Amino acid sequence: MDLLPLDGAQGEGGGQVLRTALALAAATGQGFRIDRIRAGRLRPGLRPQHLAAVRAAAMSCAAEVHGAFDGSPDLRFVPGPVTAGEFRFDIGTAGAATLVLQTVLPVLGTAAGSSRVVVTGGTHVPRSPSHHFLSRHWADVVGRMGLVPRLRLEQAGFYPRGEGRIEAEVGPWARPATLDLTRRGALLAVRGVSGAARLKGDVARRAADAARALLWEQRRMDSEWEVTDLPSASPGAFLLVEAVFETGRAAFGSLGERGLAAEVLGERAARRLLRFLDDEEAAVDPWLADQLAVPLALAGGGGRLQTSEVTAHLETVAAVLRAFGVAAETWGRRGGPGGLSVGAVDRGAGRP
Repeated sequence: MDLLPLDGAQGEGGGQVLRTALALAAATGQGFRIDRIRAGRLRPGLRPQHLAAVRAAAMSCAAEVHGAFDGSPDLRFVPGPVTAGEFRFDIGTAGAATLVLQTVLPVLGTAAGSSRVVVTGGTHVPRSPSHHFLSRHWADVVGRMGLVPRLRLEQAGFYPRGEGRIEAEVGPWARPATLDLTRRGALLAVRGVSGAARLKGDVARRAADAARALLWEQRRMDSEWEVTDLPSASPGAFLLVEAVFETGRAAFGSLGERGLAAEVLGERAARRLLRFLDDEEAAVDPWLADQLAVPLALAGGGGRLQTSEVTAHLETVAAVLRAFGVAAETWGRRGGPGGLSVGAVDRGAGRP
């Protein structure tokens, strides 16, 4: 098999190139080789969270893999057929379990049967989608494309200890579908979830109350809140606020930090939502935008979306899609409003 060459330092220069390539390769059968993995980072090469994504993708399609070790600057990935089953992946650090799930769940959705996946690691960690972002926000939107993952948090994992656990189930992709998220429609609801573990002072309640108060003060906006005490091996807190529109969706989260008041935790997320609402053309938040790119390609019909900010991650995932032969283009200036259009990929096109 001819392997598609990829540059692991392109675009945002992190794990985005690798995770996108793993999902596309496993689902389509097109193998790849990637060099200079995370070359510009302080600790370049593959880290434990990236290796977990490699293992997950490889096990989903019985891939032949070379270079999968800690610190490796390059990788060769030759996929086989996607097969449903039961899988367990332990990152071993507070690396994001959610990013592993976002890599492998769309792949397993192309299998003929249902799969169960358990990932242990970080569930609410910096620079990654939280479990609640994944289960409440991402899962809702990919569900419109016929991919219906069911996720359950068994234990929260905060940085730096991790030790969280997420269980997920996914069945076969229902049918070819397209998705148009270029208009958000009327605002239907604002809702949020605030959680804390092993902290004194009713942190989760105070954060939710602060977010609710700010939304009312600035926009006279009612919001509904769930406050939860999370099982966890270590202390931590998070808050996620969502805006549900007729067609669009946006969610903004914040994580607790040492010395950060609970009220500031809540207000940070609420202010991000308020800024999003000022851009009436945006249908999805910037994080969801790049996380929908691969599902859009694999759903069979492609789609378009409009977001409040074109990020380096969005441009990077579009470039990797194009490398795999998928029509994908972004529009708008980086850091400003814009969008993404994605064509459909031919599942299994790279297999003999």
